[in-house]
Amino acid sequence: MNVNVIQGINAAETWLKATRFIVENGRKQGELSKEVINLVSVTHNPLEIFEEVDTLFRKHIGTKWIAKGSDCIFPVGAAKYRKNTCRLWSKTYWGRLTRYREKIDQLEFIVHRMERKPHSKQLSCVTFDPESDIQPHRPFNPSMPCLIALDFKFQGEKINIFAMFRSHDFGRKAYGNYIGLGMLLKMVSQKTGYPTGEIVCYSVSAHIRSKEFPSVNALLEEYGACNSFSPKKVERGTILETYSHS
Repeated sequence: MNVNVIQGINAAETWLKATRFIVENGRKQGELSKEVINLVSVTHNPLEIFEEVDTLFRKHIGTKWIAKGSDCIFPVGAAKYRKNTCRLWSKTYWGRLTRYREKIDQLEFIVHRMERKPHSKQLSCVTFDPESDIQPHRPFNPSMPCLIALDFKFQGEKINIFAMFRSHDFGRKAYGNYIGLGMLLKMVSQKTGYPTGEIVCYSVSAHIRSKEFPSVNALLEEYGACNSFSPKKVERGTILETYSHS
């Protein structure tokens, strides 16, 4: 089984390249129009904005899906590290990261450990909870998280995030997920004083559902059949402010 690697300068470019790869190489699987197994995506500059692709995403797929993909990882107001940004700890990734079982702040542990030992191999946190997420008597559990775990690595004098998704929706939420991870990385960077590095996502199932496929295809076609992936207009370091509001 192959591992497919996609690299992009920023969140939008990475999403665009990954989505094109899924469209061209994916297989139909049930309600999924296209699915690729084992997709690794690397975003080199997660705090940059690619306005052209961002505008097309809002037009064809919808602004709300950027918020739905990003806010669950880094909600509005999280820059102030408010732990009460969600009522139930298990409802969002942010709740699972900052109030796991209502008592463990995993991100706080990451920040404190990184301040003292940045090269530690224990800078990991999880969102999956077997007790609540495994429900053998239900055919489908909608509360089981798609983002399973995060790992932080200090390399090249920068902080990098490695994220594992068991299931990754590139027709709607993946672009927002990349943005949310970028904002999370920025927050950890600000708290530790270390520069931001890259975001690496391992998507076990990277897919586009049948009902989203026409919108995705229309976006790719309008972009010029994806003949060029070089950002034409990039704003640096404004991702947090830009995506704090829908």
